[in-house]
This record gives sequence, C-alpha cells and structure tokens, in this order.
Amino acid sequence: MEDVSYQVPAGVSTAQRIIKKSRFIATVGRAGTRGEAEDFIGSVRALHPTASHNCYAFLACAPGGTDIGFGDDGEVSGTAGRPMMTLLEHSGIGEIAVVVTRYFGGIKLGPGGLLRAYTESLRATLGELELEDHVPVRAGHLVFSYAHENSIRILFEKSGVTITSVERGEDVHFDLTAPLGVAASLEEKVASLTRGKSRLVWKQAD
Repeated sequence: MEDVSYQVPAGVSTAQRIIKKSRFIATVGRAGTRGEAEDFIGSVRALHPTASHNCYAFLACAPGGTDIGFGDDGEVSGTAGRPMMTLLEHSGIGEIAVVVTRYFGGIKLGPGGLLRAYTESLRATLGELELEDHVPVRAGHLVFSYAHENSIRILFEKSGVTITSVERGEDVHFDLTAPLGVAASLEEKVASLTRGKSRLVWKQAD
C-alpha cells in the first residue's frame, strides 16, 4: 500500500508524428500492475499488426517504484525502450505504460535519430495526457448493529469511504476502503456513533 498521492493517466492518449517518412504513433495509458502493462502493450500491438516496431516502456507502480519494463522490439538496442523509460521515470506520473509504434518510411534515422524520434513522440503524447489523482486507501472490515446502519452510511458518504461489500446476519458486516487521511480518525467516529458497539478491523497491506 502506498502512503502518498500521485497522478495517473485518466484514460488513453495517442499522438502521431511523421519523421523522415516514418510514422510514429505513441499510445499512453494506465497500468497499475505488470499484468495490466503487458495487456496494454498487447492490445496496441494488435491494433498495428503490420507495423515495423512496437517499442514500449512501463512504470506499473507509484513514481520512484521499481516495477518497470521496456523493450526495443527490433530497433537498435538502447534507442527506444530505455530512453522512453527514463522519460516516464522523470514525469512524476505513476501506473503508466507507453507503446510507440513505428511504420518504417524507407529512410534510416541512425541511433541518435531513433532516440530523438521515440522520446519526442512520447513527450508529445504526455503533453496531451489527461491525469487524475490516485488517492491511497486502507481496507477494513466493520461489524455493527442494524440500528446504526443509516448513520454509518451518512458518515461514510461525507468522509469518502467506499463500501465494497455488505453481509447481513445477526449484525451488519461492511467491507470498506477509506482514504488514508480519513482512516486514522474513522474508528473513533464510528465508535462514537455506535456508542462503542461496533468493531472496525483494518486489513494488512499485501
């Protein structure tokens, strides 16, 4: 569980550039895990099955994290994936993946030209990318009596707490997620509402 907020892609952004007759298409989206990054890369490749190259980079974690990956997909080693990875690492954006697709136009660019083409394509797309805040949350389980359900739901709505599942038996059971800034005081507020007749247990982070 991360304990700081950071920005992530709010959707998918695409930008295209023509450089010495080669067409470069940069596609950027969100990838919170390595599996999601691999799925994103695969989906872009599927859109461009006849492309000369589909080079990629991803940061499937918070900024500064180590769950990263990149590849040159047949381009000169070090001219595509690694430079794009460096750009992502310095962008301050988390959970992000990029694929830059190249359709070769017949003119070789050389290592320096390739590096500039891939990084400039990514930079242009990042400039158009819409972002949203990733707010870290804490997961918990709350048990309380039926008499307090309405007041607890009102408290949760005001506090930004999300109820992820509900079970009913002798008591009401809520699985929930709460923003970290709220979680610290939530137990006290719930105890006050229920006059101590509730139990809130926070789950350990994976």
